[in-house]
Amino acid sequence: MTGTEEIYYCKPVFRPPSEAFSLLIQLTEGCTFKCDFCMSNLRKEFLVRDVELVKRDLDIARKQYGANVRKIFFLDGNAMVTPTEKLLEVTRYAYKLFPNLERCGVYAHSKDILKKSDEQLKTLFDAGLKIAYVGFESGSDRLLDIVHKQASKSDHIKASEKLMKAGITLSATLINGLGGRKNPEISKEHAIESADLVNQICPNDNRIWYIAFLTLMIPSGTEIFKKKIKEEFQEMKSKEILQELKTFIEKINFHNKNANCIFRCNHASNYLPIKGILDREKESILSTINYGITHSDILRPDFYRGL
Repeated sequence: MTGTEEIYYCKPVFRPPSEAFSLLIQLTEGCTFKCDFCMSNLRKEFLVRDVELVKRDLDIARKQYGANVRKIFFLDGNAMVTPTEKLLEVTRYAYKLFPNLERCGVYAHSKDILKKSDEQLKTLFDAGLKIAYVGFESGSDRLLDIVHKQASKSDHIKASEKLMKAGITLSATLINGLGGRKNPEISKEHAIESADLVNQICPNDNRIWYIAFLTLMIPSGTEIFKKKIKEEFQEMKSKEILQELKTFIEKINFHNKNANCIFRCNHASNYLPIKGILDREKESILSTINYGITHSDILRPDFYRGL
């Protein structure tokens, strides 16, 4: 195979854990936002790749993997920002090439979703864009402002409602420890407001949707890393992280008790692998967290944690 036949990637590549076995296709590079905790655009200038180049990569993938590709994830940090017609074109082309394709997915910032009309989102869903991974990070407006997320709790709620209305599956993430340990009130507010955010977006039907927690990691070069070096930010300890998560779970109270919210806290960054269904398995999740709080020996050591 010659170099001209290789699928193009702008490295490092970032993808959700659940897309581990998906075909990754570079639609955009970098991210249009620069959050304090994120490294997705530290070494990349943002751009939307030419549609013909993306199609070329899909053609190469068809030759390499045949017709049996079932999932495609369009890179990079917030590929939902791609103009709708371009996103539609590459999605439709992917389904043309791969007859067994079940879904295409993207990372999305809440502001990207809000900029698209309900009709555009429904058209994208009908074309095959079935899941969007949205970084909520927190439900606390104060904390969202501190980390320069450039989105509010209200933005997250409205964006979630728009996705669900279009039929696009929501997979949202929050970050344990994002506020640090210098101000315990921030941690408490982060947990309570994040739970309220999740409570508010719970749909009335039994569709499947996802909420996950990562635990803060601090890569070199990020703004939060610079604050850590200056001793302006101090990382929370594992027990504090679990206590924050416990408060979040305690405050979950869905109006729809038949909701199918898949909860995951099993990323490589997490100290304790947890999974369940909110809020039907709330007590079981709390029991796991409490055990982790009192049995630190079962927690993942820091040197095993990673992004």
